[in-house]
Amino acid sequence: MNQSDPPALGGSVTTPEQPAVYDASVLVAMFGSETAVIASVMQTFVTATRSGLDELSQAFASGDLAAVASVAHRITGASRMSGAYALGHAARGAEQSAKQGDVNAVQQAIVALDVQWLLLQTAIATHQ
Repeated sequence: MNQSDPPALGGSVTTPEQPAVYDASVLVAMFGSETAVIASVMQTFVTATRSGLDELSQAFASGDLAAVASVAHRITGASRMSGAYALGHAARGAEQSAKQGDVNAVQQAIVALDVQWLLLQTAIATHQ
């Protein structure tokens, strides 16, 4: 908000916008109108992410926060490169919490990841 903008209703400060669940323009910017390539990239992303989420859950269940951080880091990068910004944001939270050794925050981040994963699958299906 700049200096001349009126305050939000009730005088409250607006919060930063939530990251997009899925921004299809990210892959379009990389691959243009190559829809078959985009579909292949997204299928690879979905498969790898599903596997990564399983791996992350197993690492958390075994108490291996270093593995949680590592897997979450991979999911963060892949998500951002694929336009799945909200999933990437949630994965980054899991990574940071795991690096800090905050088990409760990691558990909350995994719940957020699960929610974002479901939202992402719906968003991808509507863009195909």
